[in-house]
Amino acid sequence: MATFWTKARTISLVVAVATIAVDQLTKWVVIAHLGPDRQRHGVEIIGSLLALQYVENTGAAFGVMRGRSALLSIIAIAVLVIVLVVFYRSGSRSAMAGVSLGLVAGGAVGNLIDRVRFGFVVDYVSVGVWPKFNVADSAVTIGVVLLVWQGFAEATPESDADAQTKPAPLTSTDGDDVIHRSRFDRI
Repeated sequence: MATFWTKARTISLVVAVATIAVDQLTKWVVIAHLGPDRQRHGVEIIGSLLALQYVENTGAAFGVMRGRSALLSIIAIAVLVIVLVVFYRSGSRSAMAGVSLGLVAGGAVGNLIDRVRFGFVVDYVSVGVWPKFNVADSAVTIGVVLLVWQGFAEATPESDADAQTKPAPLTSTDGDDVIHRSRFDRI
């Protein structure tokens, strides 16, 4: 039986806790300095290209499903449970999988904390015309991209079954040259 606390799971837990901590800390700072009780709700860093702007997001990513915080909380919990179960059952020992899952789980929990506490998610990073986002959103996005990238990196062009059905190359008697079988050998 495999040990429950693999290196990947430990990495995942550490990354998730760090993501939640950084997300909640940055939101606390934004609320304290740019929140609803402040006269100023934004500050430009690089003109309108990059700014910090306090926003109460009652929807999901890109503002879809506005005002459905309870439903979005239930969806977030369901997705989080599914991701954790799949990761646990996969038995993955990859550090990259651990980092990816930690980012996704930490980001999901960070935004879920906001929904439970405030009824909305605090967004504050403004990049040009792009919708506002926060550390948790970034963590989820980066985690998903890493998972997809890892999936492509682990995919092999030929499966083990294909490799077993291919004939082995023929070698010459002296062992120096490899002779490959081909229907074009006679041409």
